[in-house]
Amino acid sequence: MPENDHPLVCMLSAIERIKADLMDFHPKALLLFGSLARHLSGDPGDQLPNDVDLLVVTNNTPFLIMQRDYGCVVELHSFTVNRIVGIARSLRYDSRPAALAKLYGRVLAREHAIDVIAAAMMLGSGYGNFGIEQIERNGITDPRDYSIHRVMMGAGWWDRLRRYAQERRGPLMRFTDKIVRNYDFEA
Repeated sequence: MPENDHPLVCMLSAIERIKADLMDFHPKALLLFGSLARHLSGDPGDQLPNDVDLLVVTNNTPFLIMQRDYGCVVELHSFTVNRIVGIARSLRYDSRPAALAKLYGRVLAREHAIDVIAAAMMLGSGYGNFGIEQIERNGITDPRDYSIHRVMMGAGWWDRLRRYAQERRGPLMRFTDKIVRNYDFEA
C-alpha cells in the first residue's frame, strides 16, 4: 500500500485541514483524544486507530465542519467556553460526589461520555483519584487511559484551564474565593 494511502496519514491530514477550517470559528482550544491520541503518544493499544476524535472549545459551533467529509471518520465534539469552564469549576469547587453526579448525569442525558472524558483530560492520569470510574464498553471495563490527549490549538489557554481545574479548592473555599474575586476562570 502506498504511503499516502495509509490510514494514519489520512487522519493526520484530516486534522490539519480541520485546524485550518476552524480558524474562522475562533476556537479557544482543539484537542485530539481517543485511540489516535493514545497511538501517537506511544500507547500500543490493541489495534490501530480507526477514527479521529476531536473536542473543540468555541462559542461559534462549527456545524458545517462537523458535517464535512475529511476522507476518514471524524468525531468532532463542540463545547462552548461556558460548558468546558463549568466542568473545570465543578472539578475545582464542588464536592466530589456533586461533581461526579453532574458529569455522569450528562452521560445519561447525552448518551455519550464526552463530559467525563473532558474531565479526565483536565485532571490528567490521576483522574481515578478524583473518583472518575473507568468507562465501560459493552459491560466490560475499558482499561484505556482517557486522559491522554494532544492539544492541536490553544495550548496556553488549555494549560491554564487544566491548572484551574486541578487546583482543588472544595465547596468551603468557593465562598471565600468569590469574596476576593478569585472564583472565575479568565477565559
